[in-house]
Amino acid sequence: MISKFIRHLRVERGLSPCTCSSYDYQLRAYHRFLDAKGENLLTVTRETLLAYLEARRNAGLAGSSIFAAAVAIRQYHRFLTCHGYSLSDPTAGMVLPKFKQRLPEPLSIQDLGTILDMPVGLKFQQVRNKAMLELLYATGMRVSELLGLTMPMVDLSGYQVRVCGKGGKERIVPFGQKAGEALSAYMAERETRFPQVQSVLFVTAGGKPVKRGAFWWELRHMAKQAGFKGRISPHQIRHSAATHMLEGGADLRVIQEVLGHSSITTTQRYAHVTARLLKATCQRAHPRF
Repeated sequence: MISKFIRHLRVERGLSPCTCSSYDYQLRAYHRFLDAKGENLLTVTRETLLAYLEARRNAGLAGSSIFAAAVAIRQYHRFLTCHGYSLSDPTAGMVLPKFKQRLPEPLSIQDLGTILDMPVGLKFQQVRNKAMLELLYATGMRVSELLGLTMPMVDLSGYQVRVCGKGGKERIVPFGQKAGEALSAYMAERETRFPQVQSVLFVTAGGKPVKRGAFWWELRHMAKQAGFKGRISPHQIRHSAATHMLEGGADLRVIQEVLGHSSITTTQRYAHVTARLLKATCQRAHPRF
């Protein structure tokens, strides 16, 4: 039944592979809980559903993960009811659990520079990791968008990349010389090593697409080698790119277009105005400051 729901999300609703994968993960955990309780989709009640969410919370999951699980389960039961697979929806009228969404702290320009300016080794994955990190920071794209890039989507001569974002929406995002040089070096190495692999841009040393978890591990490894002791994630790089562009004087609407946000409100949340920038702007613009 999960496979039918995932197909519905992918084909009829046009959700991204990353989102579909997240739903699949959440629902398989839900089914395992129901099996352990001796229940199924026809017998599950509101009490069972709440017991599952409580068990997930007791297992140490963050509020955002509990929220994601609740959303996935609610959408799943709505699908089952609407398509006649179930007579009733135990999630009807259910209030989603509240959580405080926390944005990652942006890295400083100096810290990112230390990681980006690390000497590049001769190994294939080192050249690739350099290109991935430079492009991620230059464009502020989501890690799912980075891993979804194909060879034709990159225009090296024009210093721009075609990004396929949420809901299949495409946008053109420029990148600078540093990212261009790193990409050029990687693509030349890739062409020599895997001339027959013409689809996905970033591949492993074995020619397979790079997975999200693997890139996250490589990013942490690069940061550790550079002497960075704090936490780091791909989303933190995206958030840092937005913050640094804002501090550099970029218009919020431009940042919105670069990040691929459908609403300017989302951009304002990601690219928060720092106290230092706020004060500097007031000093420059206010006649009595």
